[in-house]
Amino acid sequence: MKLINRHRQQGLSGVGWLIVIGFIALIFSAFFSIYPMYYDNYLIKSVLTSVQEDPSIDVKSKRAIWDSMSKKLFINEVRVIQREHVKMSRKDGKTTITVNYESRADFIGNLNFVGVFSESVVIDR
Repeated sequence: MKLINRHRQQGLSGVGWLIVIGFIALIFSAFFSIYPMYYDNYLIKSVLTSVQEDPSIDVKSKRAIWDSMSKKLFINEVRVIQREHVKMSRKDGKTTITVNYESRADFIGNLNFVGVFSESVVIDR
């Protein structure tokens, strides 16, 4: 005679699957909200590096540096950086360009992700 165990584990129930799928959807939603902030930061780093390596830019002119940066930011479609986020200083023949900014991304309802970024390069010319 074969014994039948009615309380044997059969896997997830329908409600269990809904909870798992909801959790996975929440993680994907968070990823797709945060990723653009970090991608913009990556593009800003590349713009700063290209300004640092471009010999045609007059590093003594803040206007020339900003014009070059704003063109490259426009080409890369980075809209979070404004002129007030960029600080430039010159000391001992070195120009330091620092970009400090905050980026926000909507998540769910009134919850937001906030990223505070700071990037800097030194041009020695």
